[in-house]
Amino acid sequence: MALSERDEIEETALPAVLVRRSDLPVPLTHPARSFFGGLPRLPPQLEWPTAEVTANQTLETVALTFVAQIDLAEVPGAKWSPLPKRGTLYFFCSSVFVGEGHPPCRVLYSDTAGDTYADRAPPPDLMPLAGTDGDAQVKWLDPALDFHSKVEFKYPLSFRPFRDFLFSEDAVGGELMIEELCKALGPGEPKELDLLQFRSESEYEKDEHWPFNWLLIAYVVRSVLSHVQRDLTPGSYYKPLIDEAAVELKRLRVGAIGWLERCRALTPMDDVDADTKATFRSWWLDVAQAYKKMKGQVSTYTSEISADLGNAINHTVRCMAAKDVDIRDDAPLSYLVNLARQNRWKTPTAKDGQYRHFSTALHQMLGYGSGPQDATEEHSEDILLLQIQGDLAFFDWHSNIGCVLHFWIDPDALAELDFSQAVATYECD
Repeated sequence: MALSERDEIEETALPAVLVRRSDLPVPLTHPARSFFGGLPRLPPQLEWPTAEVTANQTLETVALTFVAQIDLAEVPGAKWSPLPKRGTLYFFCSSVFVGEGHPPCRVLYSDTAGDTYADRAPPPDLMPLAGTDGDAQVKWLDPALDFHSKVEFKYPLSFRPFRDFLFSEDAVGGELMIEELCKALGPGEPKELDLLQFRSESEYEKDEHWPFNWLLIAYVVRSVLSHVQRDLTPGSYYKPLIDEAAVELKRLRVGAIGWLERCRALTPMDDVDADTKATFRSWWLDVAQAYKKMKGQVSTYTSEISADLGNAINHTVRCMAAKDVDIRDDAPLSYLVNLARQNRWKTPTAKDGQYRHFSTALHQMLGYGSGPQDATEEHSEDILLLQIQGDLAFFDWHSNIGCVLHFWIDPDALAELDFSQAVATYECD
């Protein structure tokens, strides 16, 4: 008797592990043994890996971005997993993905637990996230001043077993996948729009919650300055800068520098009084309106000014969480809840399952993995050490949920614990 389509897909089932991060980052001192970002707890005999990386057409040898540390004793699957039963894996990768199907990467292994050693200090040649002058670099973060311009925030990880299936754009396979994911993660929360994504300047004008500290003011001002400086640079736009626009940009630059000088005289986490809040919002709205009037004369769009503000708000909330301040008292609740909500498992639709593309970033170890192109087919004989879907936990270099970063290893190399043979693939839809 022929098997039904469901039974055929059931027969492809492989045990795998979902990797879930915390909703908000934690201080570097947090005792987590498995985590995204932060600093690796490397044994002294292991060096921080380096590689040649190209960003913005400049080739340089740099220390790679640290992506994750996983203590294998915390990973389910002692009876079936091909991974070592104990020890720690450390994942490093280039955070420049432009034109990279196989970005430089290294996976290191130690047979010790993840909390055996202290944090390894970042090396002086650690690459900025997205690379020096890379297209996805956050321009308002200064590598000389901002720790998190090179080091991702630290998010503790948890692990849940599930069954993975081999299928492609198949409704029945999608049903099975949704059943497995909901068994592991629950039914999910209703989908809600991101409060800050695509928010207009008029919506920010009505929001009296910002700026809530001087760190946020500094980030917003730096973002404005980065756009102004670029737009004043000859050749930054396809046509010459007219005199009126140049005068306006210089006016905006003077205002931004004035705010930066005020920031330097204050503690970043200090609250902002009501009058200063109103004054700063008025200044920012003036910037947005000025760019609206300069449309077609400079390369910056007003939407970029608004997008930078939303990103700066999220980044400031993360900084507060990472510094272990009383974030629920000091950060507006609406921003805090909105940021945490982006990591929650959302109720999936049949289409989500069919295309294996969900509203929540799903990370995993083992199984088949998923991706928008052909990496999973090319590496069908390899072991999936780790799959990291684009996630807002990461900066712009890997925040797009339509992108997937995989770490693969040949089964024979894994059996020999030769993690130098691990390779990375990166693909986007």
